[in-house]
Amino acid sequence: MENDIIKKLVKFAFISAFIGVVTVGICPAFGIMGITVGLVLKYKGVELDKESAQKIKYSYIMGGVSLVFFVIDIIILMQFVK
Repeated sequence: MENDIIKKLVKFAFISAFIGVVTVGICPAFGIMGITVGLVLKYKGVELDKESAQKIKYSYIMGGVSLVFFVIDIIILMQFVK
């Protein structure tokens, strides 16, 4: 039962980070959620299987990319506002 919840959280993190990248960082909350779930699981000392650990790793990467996209979006917006 507990393992099922962990797998759902990992899937949520992966999908959130993916949505953050697909939306080109318009909403940074998706990228942040992708990163945060992995950090909380790590902080709590949860043992992940190989597939879940790989998804969390990808969530970190995609979440970071989505946050970089958000910064780029803000820079582009500032150029158009001036």
